[in-house]
Amino acid sequence: MNEEISIEHEGVVHTAEYSIFDDVLTVYLPDGTTRDTELRGLKPESTARTHLRAYIQRNA
Repeated sequence: MNEEISIEHEGVVHTAEYSIFDDVLTVYLPDGTTRDTELRGLKPESTARTHLRAYIQRNA
C-alpha cells in the first residue's frame, strides 16, 4: 500500500506517493520518475518529503 505526501510551494500543491519494500523507500514523483533510498533507520515520510522538495526545487 502506498502512502502520500504533499507540499505546498508558491500556492501550488505538489503530491508524491511512496512505498517501502524491505528497507528500500521508493518515491513516485509528479513527473512519473522514481527515487529509491535505502532507509537504514531513516524515517520514511521525512525521507520521501526530502525527495519531493528536491523535485520542486529542480522544477520551480
